[in-house]
Amino acid sequence: MDERESGVMKIAVLINSLQGGGAERVAAILANQFSGMGNEVLVWLFNPDGQVYRLEKQVSVHVIQVNGKTRMLRIVKRAWQCWHKLSKEKPDIILAFTIKNAAYALVVKTGSKTKVIGLERANPKRYKGLMRILIRLFSPLCDGFIFQTEGAKNCYPYATGKKAAVIKNPLSIVYERCMPAERSAFKICSAGRLHSDKDFETLISAFARYRKEGGSGTLDIFGDGIKRKELERMAEELGVDGCIRFMGFAKNLQEKLCGYDLFVFSSRSEGMPNALLEAMAVGLPCISTDCDFGPREFIRSGENGILVPVGDAKKMAEAMRWAQENEAMRERMAREAKKIHAELSAEKIACAYLDYMNQTLYGRAEK
Repeated sequence: MDERESGVMKIAVLINSLQGGGAERVAAILANQFSGMGNEVLVWLFNPDGQVYRLEKQVSVHVIQVNGKTRMLRIVKRAWQCWHKLSKEKPDIILAFTIKNAAYALVVKTGSKTKVIGLERANPKRYKGLMRILIRLFSPLCDGFIFQTEGAKNCYPYATGKKAAVIKNPLSIVYERCMPAERSAFKICSAGRLHSDKDFETLISAFARYRKEGGSGTLDIFGDGIKRKELERMAEELGVDGCIRFMGFAKNLQEKLCGYDLFVFSSRSEGMPNALLEAMAVGLPCISTDCDFGPREFIRSGENGILVPVGDAKKMAEAMRWAQENEAMRERMAREAKKIHAELSAEKIACAYLDYMNQTLYGRAEK
């Protein structure tokens, strides 16, 4: 029995980089899981700089890096290098993170037996112009398409049907929050890129209102981005700069989260709320905006967390105050939230991917 008949696959993961980010974290987890299950795994990177996530030594990393005076020249060179890698390695499957990378894979795989599966990692509702054109042109040509949520799938009418699937993101949790023997100040945290989509403005406004109305404690924000200086100024203007800290990017976010009493997630828009899910899985009580897409698929408000309207600093502040004042209910929600880890374990999600890839290759799931 050859490798194809035995279900062992050669899988290429095509992604821009392994710098800090949700898609990058997922790519690293899946690559390691696929390799640990006996598959040959290649990771093709367009940008090798700043790699944050660790890959097992069995995972082979290939860099597709080009220079050029014009954007078109760089696109052509990148496509040629992709074709060269594909011709040499002959993977069974290319998992292309983002529709742009799926377009590269589809163009260069012409005439080969390699299957291309596109992965949508963002919120397609926010796409405009070129991205909508790419979706219309290339999503129907993919051999398969994997979405993180039903909402995102519904934004791709050209990739629906039998070849489209919804598979959640994996969680690889190695830390577990424990209640401190002696409690000091109430500690609130959040995490994400300091970008407009994450709407840390609402979080800072809510925290300022929470403090003004009698709430106590501190707020630590993990993450970096272009809005850091602006957010720091905002905290200063609202008079809460002394109790808000901007912690920067945390490679070991899970470990850091275990030292807090409450996690607050303020996004306007999400592909999948990875930081929120990590906080839930380590056992933190969580407050989240009810944004597209993701939070409402995991949080049952009042049972395993609290949902508040997007951009509503008043409701967010009220939820923070309630969480501080109701420790028993807060910790009950935390225990319920922690159950998300079993649902989204790395092994379980990797198996779902492998079943889908086997179905795409052979018309059957892996046994």
